Amino acid sequence: MSLEVAVPVILTIISAATPLLLAGIGELVVERSGVLNLGVEGMMLAGAVTAFAVAFSTDSYAVGIAAGALAGMALALIFGVLTLTLVSNQVATGLALTLFGLGLSALVGAAFVGSPIQPLPKLAIPGLSTTPVIGPILFGQDVLVYLSVALTVGVAWFLKRTRAGMILRACGDSDVSAHSIGYDVIKIRYLAVLFGGMCAGLGGAFLSLAYTPMWVENMTAGRGWIALALVVFASWRPLRLLAGA
Repeated sequence: MSLEVAVPVILTIISAATPLLLAGIGELVVERSGVLNLGVEGMMLAGAVTAFAVAFSTDSYAVGIAAGALAGMALALIFGVLTLTLVSNQVATGLALTLFGLGLSALVGAAFVGSPIQPLPKLAIPGLSTTPVIGPILFGQDVLVYLSVALTVGVAWFLKRTRAGMILRACGDSDVSAHSIGYDVIKIRYLAVLFGGMCAGLGGAFLSLAYTPMWVENMTAGRGWIALALVVFASWRPLRLLAGA
């Protein structure tokens, strides 16, 4: 394969992998805390429509991305209240959350269908972005691509090298043991669920602001379920998740 063909192919792979990686790394943390949230698809849709609507209305990508992350966290909070506080079934609640996100995003986004915007700008690094082959690949991506990789490396370090990461893993391995030595398991799981919602919202924001810069109903097209499968494929290890995505 010639370089003229290889570079566009690699760029396409990176773009396609970013929403999967963002959603997957959040779900990985959730599952390592001992919670299964099957509502990733719904949270991604909420993040996508909110990010697009806010960015379209304010002409600010930064505000749109932040709004998308908050929308994902809002749905994650609903999931947390239902499963962690009210102790509802996690599988049923996650499926319901996906259906809720699908319907809510279609309702909110109805006014924005067919209203394209400019894609999220690429970060141009002088002297590096124009380097042949590696320049466009390593130094010509948008901020969410770099954020997805940074989150993956950060989560890998957090889970393996920090005391807080060890506590989170302990809550997932044996919540009774973690509670018996004084850790607030519910609080830790709430924080993990909110982090997962934020990452899913960012994955949705990437879809509507960068990958396909417009709002289309059900634009995630099953990517939330793929992210869930990737977490299992990666054996709940962040760097394997990066490779899988």
